Amino acid sequence: MGQHGKTTIGTAWIVAGAGLLWLFSGALNGWMLAHQVRLPAQFIRMLFPETIAMRIWQSAQPWPILLTLFSVLALMAFTLLLLRGAGMRAGKQAGDPPIGFLAVWMSIVLAGFATATFASLGYVIASWPPARLAWLLDGVQPALLAAGYWGIIWGWLPALAGTLAMKSAKQLPVPKAGRRQPDAMPLLVAGLLAVILAVTIPAAYNYTNDAQTPQAAPPPPDAPSPNPYGWPDRSDAFQPAGENWCSGEGVSILWHEPEGATGHRGMGFDLTNTGTGPCILESYPDIAFNNAEGWAIEVLVVHGGSFMTDDPGVSAITLSPGQSARAFLGWNAMAAAGDVRTGTMLVAPYAGTLRHSSPVDLDIVDGGAVSVTAWEPVPESAGTKKAPAQTHRVPAGADVWSIAESNR
Repeated sequence: MGQHGKTTIGTAWIVAGAGLLWLFSGALNGWMLAHQVRLPAQFIRMLFPETIAMRIWQSAQPWPILLTLFSVLALMAFTLLLLRGAGMRAGKQAGDPPIGFLAVWMSIVLAGFATATFASLGYVIASWPPARLAWLLDGVQPALLAAGYWGIIWGWLPALAGTLAMKSAKQLPVPKAGRRQPDAMPLLVAGLLAVILAVTIPAAYNYTNDAQTPQAAPPPPDAPSPNPYGWPDRSDAFQPAGENWCSGEGVSILWHEPEGATGHRGMGFDLTNTGTGPCILESYPDIAFNNAEGWAIEVLVVHGGSFMTDDPGVSAITLSPGQSARAFLGWNAMAAAGDVRTGTMLVAPYAGTLRHSSPVDLDIVDGGAVSVTAWEPVPESAGTKKAPAQTHRVPAGADVWSIAESNR
């Protein structure tokens, strides 16, 4: 087989292999995190970088398929473009040296960066205007880092396969022809796919929000506004307390500011022993949510970590008076168009004891899902991230039986 054929086969191996590994890493990352696989979240992200953002999988159909396809095709087009720029051409002269393995590998890494850049641009456009200007570029740097890291740990595989396919037993020196004119086709294809990816992401975002917006008729003007019923001050679920466990009456709870990154959210909250003697924490927190109008909402609470939180697991923690423990709430950004956001969060040391509550503004809506970690000690040198929120206890309500079952 001549050098022309070997170069063509090698290029195909590199481009197709890069696209398949890009899809494999992003799809497996999203599936494992969404299904709470019993592996640390850091291990999943380290082995399978998030090449395809979780927000893509949460879009309404058919956008997850289309956006994934555009992302893979853009990666392949950028890889081909950079390979051409590095000197890999199917029509090279037989005497020209083949492109090196490291040059191919670097081309794949840069192609991942380019694809992530245009995808991030699409999310910036989709989230404009931002709720807070400081959040506008939150997802750009993590997306670029994930793409570059993917190129390092996975990009060498198609690079090695392609360079081996191009390897020739002997290169015959022949006179070189005149300089070839640059081929504009890979540049046009890569640019077109990148623009399509950046433009379709806002379209998918708007389509998803419109599809999830309920088309309910407004109530009659003279209809009386019902009094909202929130979750009671104790969960209907009962968790047998161990000896000397910290009860809701003997603690205070403070909430941190929520943080966001690449479509994911996280927030910590601290529990402090306000009693006169030591007490023990050995459980997951009991949490519930009311929306901004005061109504209890159904939210699936999963024990464990998330994209932004790590679960240490349940262990016995002894808190002396004044000492604190901390837990973290994690969730994916939810399409809240037409839904009322969370306005109050309720937390108890364990299910069945007194809950404390605080006003919050979170993009958690009815029917959503969150994860919560077990209590863990707060180092003596660690401080809270914000001033204590004004906490209060939610008065018990006798009319919440119809919605209390979801909080068992």
